Amino acid sequence: MEVLILLLFVSLILAASGVGFFAWNLRQKSHEHGDRLALLPLDLDDES
Repeated sequence: MEVLILLLFVSLILAASGVGFFAWNLRQKSHEHGDRLALLPLDLDDES
């Protein structure tokens, strides 16, 4: 029974940290970095 309480506590901490990191990522707007990297080769073709 003690292991069940420990597992519940650890899973709640992991879930809360995942939500916290997701919220931090949205505030930093770092999810747009992938879009810029995807369009980077198109910008390089215009310079040549």
